[in-house]
This record gives sequence, structure tokens and C-alpha cells, in this order.
Amino acid sequence: MNYSEVYELHLQLLRAYSALNNEEYSAYQGEIDYYTNQLRFAEDMVQRIFILNQLVKIHEKERDDLIRWCSETYFNRKRELSGSQDEVTG
Repeated sequence: MNYSEVYELHLQLLRAYSALNNEEYSAYQGEIDYYTNQLRFAEDMVQRIFILNQLVKIHEKERDDLIRWCSETYFNRKRELSGSQDEVTG
């Protein structure tokens, strides 16, 4: 796999993250803006791949936060429901 193929794969992944984000404000928007701006100053393909990789990591960190929030909400709700059933039957 050459650099241009790696570059294209990063772009495809970032497009997918952007489509899922629906242009909503991100908690990491400052970092995203910083690295997006850095793309303008990248002098070669390796630097661009590095910057795109940083953007992918930021989006994945945001995704991890969302997954953690969903699981905590689910399990807290499940505990609340099981606790209220114990009170009714107990």
C-alpha cells in the first residue's frame, strides 16, 4: 500500500465520521479545527497522513465518549428498574 492509498483511506474514514456527526458541534471542535487548519500547511503526503490520522483519533475519542455515555445510561437505567422491582416484590 502506498502513501496515496493510505491518504485516500483516511479521507474516506473522515468522511464517514463527518456524515455520522451531521455537522453538530463537537466537544473536540477546537482540536478538529486546529488539525484541519494544519492540513493547509502540510508540505508532503506523509505530513498530511499524520494530520489526518490525528483527526481520526479525535473522532474515535469522541465516539468512545458516546459509547461510554450510552452504556452508562443503559446500565444505570437497568439498575433503577431492577431496584424498583425488588421494592415492589420485597
